[in-house]
Amino acid sequence: MARPVDPGRKREVLDLAVGFLAENGLSGLTLRKLASSMGVSTNTLSYQFGSKEGLVEAALARARSSSLDMLDGLRAENPEITVAESVRQLWWWWREEPSRFAFPRLNMEAMMTANEADLAPGKRPELLSFWVAYFAKRLEQEGHSEESAIDHATLLLDTLTGLVMDIISTEDHARVDRTLDLLARILEPKYANDH
Repeated sequence: MARPVDPGRKREVLDLAVGFLAENGLSGLTLRKLASSMGVSTNTLSYQFGSKEGLVEAALARARSSSLDMLDGLRAENPEITVAESVRQLWWWWREEPSRFAFPRLNMEAMMTANEADLAPGKRPELLSFWVAYFAKRLEQEGHSEESAIDHATLLLDTLTGLVMDIISTEDHARVDRTLDLLARILEPKYANDH
């Protein structure tokens, strides 16, 4: 009988993997390279995640659930919080801790540069469509029509992806942060259906 996977160890290994993937990207990723950088054996990674694809899927799920938990926490504290303010706070939450900035960076990397073999079929478009649907639903609750909510949620996700790439490429934090604030102002409820 196979030994069961230790959830605590799996989470620890996943944390290390997310950090590595955010720093080094998915291009050219091998379990051997990842294991070596983390100081574990390839057997450990295979045991915990089954395959490279399984590990990438787990890392992306971790990135998503962490950001969702943060957003849900904001809404629990303040049920009236707007999408605009949620986006501002999510951005600063990512930015204040490099290990958390790994979440949007990993998602962006998977959407843009991952080898098809690294992701399950259909996963790439779902990385974006999940968040478009999430924010569109909230924007509709703020008074946007369905079409406007989808358009604004798409603008939000496309802009966030670009800002993540910009900050990685230029490290011009002040300019990128100002742009994020401009995006948040466009998402304010008073602009529902105006754009």
